[in-house]
Amino acid sequence: MKLLNFLIIKLTICLVAGILLGYYFTTSWKVLLGLILIGLFLFGIAYFLAVNKAKQKIYVALITYGITLGIGMLLITFHTQQDQLKHYSSQLSITGKRNIKIRIYKQLKPNSFYNKFLAKVVTINSNTATGIVLVNVDTTRQLEIDDVLYVNTALLEIKKPLNPHQFNFKKYMYTQQVYHQLFLNKNNTVCLTPQNTLYGIAANIRSSINKTLIERSVSKENLSIINALLLGQRQAISKDTYKSFTKSGAIHILAISGLHIGLLMLLIGLFLRPLSYFKTGKKLIPIIIIILLCGYAFITGMSASVMRAVTMFSLVTVAMYSNRVTNPYNTLVISAFLLLLFNPFYIFDIGFQMSYSAVFAIVWIKPLFDTIWKPKYYIPRKLWDVFTVTLAAQFGILPLSLFYFHQFPGLFFISNMVIIPLLGTLLGIGILTLVFAYFGWVPNLLLEIFETCIASLVSFVQFISSKEAFVFTKIPFNSLSLISWYLFIIGLILLCKSYSYKRLVFVLSSVVCVQLAYLYNKQDAQTSEFVVFNQYKTTLIAFKNGAQLNYASKNLRYQQSLDNYVVNEFINTTEHDSLQNVYVFKNQKILVVDDKSIYKSSFKPDVVVLTASPKINLTRLITTLNPKQIVVDNNNYKSYVARWENTCSQQNVRFYNIREKGAFILK
Repeated sequence: MKLLNFLIIKLTICLVAGILLGYYFTTSWKVLLGLILIGLFLFGIAYFLAVNKAKQKIYVALITYGITLGIGMLLITFHTQQDQLKHYSSQLSITGKRNIKIRIYKQLKPNSFYNKFLAKVVTINSNTATGIVLVNVDTTRQLEIDDVLYVNTALLEIKKPLNPHQFNFKKYMYTQQVYHQLFLNKNNTVCLTPQNTLYGIAANIRSSINKTLIERSVSKENLSIINALLLGQRQAISKDTYKSFTKSGAIHILAISGLHIGLLMLLIGLFLRPLSYFKTGKKLIPIIIIILLCGYAFITGMSASVMRAVTMFSLVTVAMYSNRVTNPYNTLVISAFLLLLFNPFYIFDIGFQMSYSAVFAIVWIKPLFDTIWKPKYYIPRKLWDVFTVTLAAQFGILPLSLFYFHQFPGLFFISNMVIIPLLGTLLGIGILTLVFAYFGWVPNLLLEIFETCIASLVSFVQFISSKEAFVFTKIPFNSLSLISWYLFIIGLILLCKSYSYKRLVFVLSSVVCVQLAYLYNKQDAQTSEFVVFNQYKTTLIAFKNGAQLNYASKNLRYQQSLDNYVVNEFINTTEHDSLQNVYVFKNQKILVVDDKSIYKSSFKPDVVVLTASPKINLTRLITTLNPKQIVVDNNNYKSYVARWENTCSQQNVRFYNIREKGAFILK
């Protein structure tokens, strides 16, 4: 593969491999540093001996790759905050209350119960500390970036997933260097004088813009789209709007990435073109463009995708205005290399992965489409360009999209054919509107045009997403499928670019890998399970037998847990049954006692499941039925659960609290 002839690509692959090794296999930084120094010493010797000796240069290359691998492992070790001496976790017991001083620096998307923020720890019991914590605040309260709070509360671990195949929020936050969370209320929190930081300045700029737009009666929905499209803030987008963009295949529009930054670079360059007529103008233009792009990235919150795009297009800007022909692969990979040196945890960011996959696919695959057809006229040529860019990007991100989201928008090409050509105009009008809004005044005509564009965009997206027949959801796709399908796509593109026997064999082998992955997943799913899910104020019990699932529920409103289970367990058919009081699974008898509190004393179950807060005497039940285990789901009063746990402890019977331990599973 010719791409591997580029040194920076080889080094980046080694760096990524080192980061992953360092993440999954912890190694002392002293050992790693020692190995890197030894590697540098061997590199010097090998380089000296390899002068004018081509056969020995391979040793120089291998040592270089080894050093880069070690640097990757060292980077992830140094950037793991939990390992640092002053990290808060090394200064306290996480079970007790402590006096903690924190500073809010980032707002996250809220849920139904809490507004969520990230905060930097300043002190614990007056001792200087470092680290980041997740802050949960009642939805009736709103904090601001740079708010300094003095709290007296306990640091709690972020909960692991409580249902099988549920999104692992704990693992996700771990990759963000967040290990614990705080729950704040008016009784445990004192607000101190805010401390101005760059994060706060950026937040104030966004707040000033929003204030002006609200005063000008911009609708709540349009404002949420503006914040996502231009300011990188998606917290206020409604679930319905987000689903519409997802189903239409236009969700990337709401995440500032390479498309936005590339168009912005071109718009700024077009605006600054008159400077090129001056003697020093050509030197000033790239500097101004890079400064403005960095400033825009800062205002939008410096997400991984924005930083990737700004880094890459800053390199592109330098190349464009220095009249040098650059290799797009080098530009792309250098930006990734620099970003991973800055923060190796970017490699775990979904936006980072999808951005690079999309851009790489465009650079690699689009030229292949250009050889298929070259329209002579301007409009067909531009439409073909948009279509091929969209199709190439889908080749790059489709396996990742199926892996993370398990759905595919069949009409993605239609939505992108309409939106992408108009996005440059929309960004231009939007940026101009935001500049005026920051200074407290927006021309009526400009605001009307911008609002009309936003409303039209939303209407079009909703129209496309309403075609449910073209939205394919609940697609089973795991890591084996991800790897095998990427092998197939890579092999297919290589074969289309240049036919050879070896490439044909590679493609056929990848097809076999796809089939083997499918067969393995189907075979692996041929298991039986009895599951009592963790459902808030709801009962949900399921019995899985291979690809068949029978589930029983009472007042089931939120079905995401069941959907996740069906998709990831490769379930083909589901059937809803009424909730029974008795189940038998692999010679184990299960008794379900609900709010009716009815059970037969003659029945001797192995497991008793308590749900819907039954008013029973648990001591009498245990004495009469003699069960081996008591299970309580999340559809019980907390006071009842505490009393039952105490009873089980006294009766020496195993007790399983689903609210704390997660779904109860028998295999």
